[in-house]
Amino acid sequence: MPGLFAEILKRAQSEKRLLGVRTSQAEGRFSVGYVISYSDELLMLRVINRDGMQTGIQSFNMQDIFQLDFDDRYIRNIELKENNLDKVYAGLKSPAFMEQEYLTVPLLLSRALQARQLVYLTSQVGPDLYGYVRQATEEELLLECYTEFGEPDGTTAIRVDNIRSFIWSDEDTRMIELHLKLREQAGR
Repeated sequence: MPGLFAEILKRAQSEKRLLGVRTSQAEGRFSVGYVISYSDELLMLRVINRDGMQTGIQSFNMQDIFQLDFDDRYIRNIELKENNLDKVYAGLKSPAFMEQEYLTVPLLLSRALQARQLVYLTSQVGPDLYGYVRQATEEELLLECYTEFGEPDGTTAIRVDNIRSFIWSDEDTRMIELHLKLREQAGR
């Protein structure tokens, strides 16, 4: 099997890096995994799900593969998650104040500002946001926003009464924090 597909398969296998495989099967499959072996007829992949967990070993007919994705943001995110399962899925204890105080959204925002805690806010209207609270009053807040891949996404001012749900820490916010730590370490 000469060509670009062979080069990408060889590179993914030798570097032990994840590869995205898109097939033309009826259900239009997309799988991510590690190349175990390949030939002109078959590709064997150790499949990793979006949560960074191994799900099995799968074969793909080479004729059905129409696209290979290598080293894109989505795949790098899965690799990071797989390599940091203990941090992403670590047991989470709620901060003491959550059990000791009468909670309101303004109080949670204030505590997130004090703790420099990355939060996820879902809104009544408008986009949901990941970010760090930079300023907060009873009525409004200023949020330094990030994408799911930890990329800066500007600053947003929103009304507190527009917040439908407040997530202090979850898998996604911990992944963003990992991306930010890696960027910080690379910048040193």
